[in-house]
Amino acid sequence: MGTVSDLTFLKTFASNDAAKITKYVNMFLNAAGPSLAQMKEQVAASDWKSLKTSAHSLKSQLKYMGVASGVELAYAIESGAGEGQNLDQIPGLLEKLEIVVNTASEELKAELSAL
Repeated sequence: MGTVSDLTFLKTFASNDAAKITKYVNMFLNAAGPSLAQMKEQVAASDWKSLKTSAHSLKSQLKYMGVASGVELAYAIESGAGEGQNLDQIPGLLEKLEIVVNTASEELKAELSAL
């Protein structure tokens, strides 16, 4: 898969302050797993309105971590759920998103230990 995260934006946003970078990365690491679990529950319940909101929120977090492929997947889930279109594709998109988020999380943990 290659590297999925890129902290260039976050480093600029945090003025290369290691403490701030660590804070934001830890916020992402603590929120991403529960967000994905919540999204799975929303898919299982066909709660498309809530799923749209959850995907939008996770998309923003992924942007800060420079996870472009995750942003694209979250956007596809958000727009599909919001428009009620391609709903049958959402579970597969969510599986792919989970793989990307897990990969990004491992990369980000490694980045933190290198700060």
